[in-house]
Amino acid sequence: MEKNTAASVSSRALFKEKQPLHVPKAPQIVAAHIKKMIVGGQLKEGDMLPAESKLMEEFGVSRPTLREAYRILEAERLVSVARGAKGGAYIHAPDPQLISSYTLMVLQSEGTTVAEVYQARMAFEPAAVRLVAQQAQETAPVILREVLTHEREVIGDPVAFAVAIARFHRLLVELSGNRPLIHLWDAMHQVVELHQARVVSVYRRGQNTDEIIGSVSAGLKSQERLIKLIEAGDEDQAEIHWRKHMQAAYKTWITGYEEMTISEVMPD
Repeated sequence: MEKNTAASVSSRALFKEKQPLHVPKAPQIVAAHIKKMIVGGQLKEGDMLPAESKLMEEFGVSRPTLREAYRILEAERLVSVARGAKGGAYIHAPDPQLISSYTLMVLQSEGTTVAEVYQARMAFEPAAVRLVAQQAQETAPVILREVLTHEREVIGDPVAFAVAIARFHRLLVELSGNRPLIHLWDAMHQVVELHQARVVSVYRRGQNTDEIIGSVSAGLKSQERLIKLIEAGDEDQAEIHWRKHMQAAYKTWITGYEEMTISEVMPD
């Protein structure tokens, strides 16, 4: 008897501490159903939802409820509603750009430094390189060599050179085929481009062109070495080599900018 009473008291205490369960309202339920169809591929970019009257009948909801569901989906940029006789609700596929833009906004609000961005790259790029050597040893070298050639062509233009370097890194991640890594890189590439353009510009003002070319040539040679390792399918050495490259690059780009925040790099 005492054991049952204790269990009952414990149970009441547990439920007392819990927050009330959130019960979705009708508009949220309708929006979630449509969202699931979009994510599942049943509804595709440019598709038009059935007429409101048909959806009201299908879901058993009122017009105000359906329109509130539309507003939820519009806020998530999954639907756009056109008014008028030829209007309707048009479907949009989830936009990956929203991931990067919102992530970047959060990072700025948290006072994230550029150094932290480079640290994140050091953590995941070598792993991406391993995947490239495993899965794209035949296709990746041609693509990467084209970018490397372009880097050499624009070496005297700080902005173009920074963009070209960032593109090489971005392609490494894209060629890995790993979608989480691709989205992670997308959230950081603008910061990297802008920061590297600034560093190269400052560097140019302090040294002559020959010294600049000599300092970046080592990095370009390292890229060429990586391409050869990928071509050979040597995933172990490719990963090791790129980790060393990223460590050296971190010192090159971050020295003197250790405390710089993302907000200081991004345009107003």
